[in-house]
Amino acid sequence: MRVHPTPTFGRSVSAERIFANWMVALAEAAEVAGATDLDAATGPQLAKAWNLLRTTAEITAVELNERMAKQARIEVAELEGADARICVLVPAEVAHRRNVLPLRCTDREVVVATANPFGEEARREIASLTGRPVTFQLAAPDDLAVAIQRAYGQAPEATDVPHFPGDAPLSGRPHVLVVDDEAGQRALFRSSLEGSGCRVTVARDGAEAVRLLRGDTRFDLVTLDYWMDKMNGLRVLQQIRSDASLATMPVIMVTGVDDRRIEMSLFEAGADDFVAKPVDASLFMLRVQAVLRRKRYA
Repeated sequence: MRVHPTPTFGRSVSAERIFANWMVALAEAAEVAGATDLDAATGPQLAKAWNLLRTTAEITAVELNERMAKQARIEVAELEGADARICVLVPAEVAHRRNVLPLRCTDREVVVATANPFGEEARREIASLTGRPVTFQLAAPDDLAVAIQRAYGQAPEATDVPHFPGDAPLSGRPHVLVVDDEAGQRALFRSSLEGSGCRVTVARDGAEAVRLLRGDTRFDLVTLDYWMDKMNGLRVLQQIRSDASLATMPVIMVTGVDDRRIEMSLFEAGADDFVAKPVDASLFMLRVQAVLRRKRYA
């Protein structure tokens, strides 16, 4: 007789939460570090937890996949059907660290295979990188690890250098135009970008930025300060989007305040992303890399 170890909780607890708690308990039994947050589990740790689930419930691996997918209300992933081109949207470091494999992408969503269907941190990170809502499909950790390695190769060492799987970097090195009227801010962006393998040109105000963009130099991305004298960032963005030759130029806005109205006006005007001051250099580079990946995929 098969044993189904799902614990009993109060009626107010959702089916998803019940199953997540069951997973956490078994992950702890499998000695998964930080099991109360399965986002922190490595691929081998998740595999150990899955094997414990299978043996405890006395079911086959296929039955376990189907049962977990049903509990999570998602589909079982078809790993062999993954579109290799989609890997450009999710860098190798994230795929290996989060144990995920992008399968396909539309304008409305990106479909991702995962062994942890309750991984909200992974969902948020991938959504931020791709600019699309994430739909999970379920895959066993061992099968997923093989598929990730097939798509990306061995797990890379940590690096901040922009990487475009399956293709060459833009123009050899991405060329970024930094537009800011503060010398200290320009120096911070230049240091972060050049340290990550980018070429950098700076503009000290909006008029200089527009002149450079309409010149002969090709840029791959613009970082644009919102608060500038003479011509603010929003006006510069509007001029960029009204110029047919620049209409698709990726633009990351830099704002000095956390204001939802300003954020909405920037996106409505055509901004691809934004960062708020004081700027976190690591987060800034993640957003730069994400926007550049989306440009490659477009």
